[in-house]
Amino acid sequence: MHTDQLMGRQVNAFTIQERIGKGGMASVYRAHQSSVNRSVALKIITLDPNLGERDEFRARFALEAQMIAALEHIHILPIYDYGIVNNEIAYIAMRLLRGGTLADMLEREPLDIERAADIFTQIARGLNYAHSKGVIHRDLKPSNILFDDSGNAYLTDFGLAKMVETSLNLTKSGNIVGTPAYMSPEQLRGDPIDHRADIYSMGCILYHMLIGHPPFEASDSNVVSVIYQHLEKAPLPPSQLNPNIPPLVENVVLTALQKNPQDRFANADAMADALNEALGRKLSTVSFPAVHIDSKPALTEAETHPLRAPRRRSKRLYAVIAGVLIVLLAALTAIVLLPKNTPIHLTPPTVLADKTGVASDSAPSADEITRAQARVGANGFIAYITCNQTSQYHSAQAREIGEFATQYGIKSRIYDSDNKKEAEISQIERARADGVTGLIVCPLDMTTLKDTLTSVQQAMLPLVLMTSNAANYGGVLIGGDDYLMGLEAGRAAGRIIRDEMSGRGNVIILDYPDLDYLVTRANGLEDGVLEIAPGAHVIGRYLGATSDNGEQSVSKLISDGVKFNVILSINDAGSYGAIAAMEKANIDPSSVIISSIDAESVARQYIQNSHFMRASVDVGRMMFSQTAVNAMIKLLAGSTLPETYLVPPGQVVTRDNLNATESAAS
Repeated sequence: MHTDQLMGRQVNAFTIQERIGKGGMASVYRAHQSSVNRSVALKIITLDPNLGERDEFRARFALEAQMIAALEHIHILPIYDYGIVNNEIAYIAMRLLRGGTLADMLEREPLDIERAADIFTQIARGLNYAHSKGVIHRDLKPSNILFDDSGNAYLTDFGLAKMVETSLNLTKSGNIVGTPAYMSPEQLRGDPIDHRADIYSMGCILYHMLIGHPPFEASDSNVVSVIYQHLEKAPLPPSQLNPNIPPLVENVVLTALQKNPQDRFANADAMADALNEALGRKLSTVSFPAVHIDSKPALTEAETHPLRAPRRRSKRLYAVIAGVLIVLLAALTAIVLLPKNTPIHLTPPTVLADKTGVASDSAPSADEITRAQARVGANGFIAYITCNQTSQYHSAQAREIGEFATQYGIKSRIYDSDNKKEAEISQIERARADGVTGLIVCPLDMTTLKDTLTSVQQAMLPLVLMTSNAANYGGVLIGGDDYLMGLEAGRAAGRIIRDEMSGRGNVIILDYPDLDYLVTRANGLEDGVLEIAPGAHVIGRYLGATSDNGEQSVSKLISDGVKFNVILSINDAGSYGAIAAMEKANIDPSSVIISSIDAESVARQYIQNSHFMRASVDVGRMMFSQTAVNAMIKLLAGSTLPETYLVPPGQVVTRDNLNATESAAS
């Protein structure tokens, strides 16, 4: 009997427990990460020892892994860690999902067209986000589309294993890195590719979902025959195999499968939009419809995913995290011991007006978790109405809220407002029509939402608003000290102006006047920079908050000849747009400094390289996400809560403390 030599082995922080998949050069294992008490999916790639020793290979592996790990999107499988061990294996640690793959689903049953469109839309949104970050998948296929227990779809395998295989010279004559049944003609020819190669693969996957098999197959498993058909043959129109497929849907499939990349859809979003329009479905450009799959057994406590924490945390935060985990365990124990017919009396919550609590006090009790689960029931869910899914902050927060809800045994769904005020109303109403049990809302404009939230209040629907500067509409507000966040970011810029610019600087502020709390943040930015560098000149405030707004505002200032050398931004997303505008204008990155708020991973990379950005304040996003879910659990349980929970800001991230953190870790 063959025994897997990796079973029980310790790979850095992970203990391998069982193999759950194998393909090509890689095997996937369930492993346990004891430091945070969670199970992960650990992909192991066996290396040639000589390859593992090569500096250029290690650098390339690290670079590509960093790029993929930075993809924070609700439909891209999160990467927790990666590395090379003893020059023998490369590993990638990912979130463990239990819902199977699209390949499994296609083997079990044919998909109806609506279900196929739901899955396709989710994956297309994730793929389009990856493309926007310069990442091409290169190996899209049904087995690389995974599902969680709620039926949400995730893209995985963004080419790291393929990069290793290429380095091992497996692409010589007769060997193709990838899966020919879903590969584009240009990939099969070995030509240079761009994101449109993935569009072709998406066409193959959609064809498979609608028909039951890929567009090109070879009955004798002859790979050469499949390659030839991709290169030379037009696919059989789907309607000839399934007459129920509407002509407009067929046109979407055949457009994606054009041999010439220029004749395909320009991007994955455009393809998803065309498919939904062909079916008469009205979705926002980044909506994520729920996908229903067969129910699975609930994960055991050892298989849930606790909080992801950086290496260094304050004692207080560790205590909070430990408390949450203890409560979760107690709740699961209480559920197991609860007699089947024990009635749970549900009462409406009490929200104490003008009372403020701290995030560390928000963890629900075991009894509250049990009551919340009873309130939601088997068919209910909580919805997170996002501001957008284009910024790393908001897409990561959407993922975190879903993960924290899952830890409490509560289903969740994401509804994206796409930075559109009116769209946010329709997303809230859509969630209500879908039978939502509780709403967590990232409000874009409280005035626009007034009537909608009044209706939510009248319906006594549990509500959590991700702001502290608004009416609560019977719910709970989650906020930070926005003025202090802005003040610290402004002070950081002030110190640079004082120490490196002789106390003189021409400052522009990227603001967002539609939201009071962001205006408060901008006020802090202005006060902070003038406190440290009173000789600085604030030119004015301009529209920011999103990458597009930041780019347009800064581009106009440049074209108008406005001279500035300091940018203060209410968030990192606006900073990215400002950087894009300055890069297009060939402005020297050392001639303008940016201080911002959010401390996203992309911002940290800019700060590390001194590429315009010099500082960004960590707002404690994960604690915001956890506190929002905690408050929702308490509301569902009928508990008494303060009107507002405040989350303290984190540190000011600079190049100096980033280097210090790296040194401590090494």
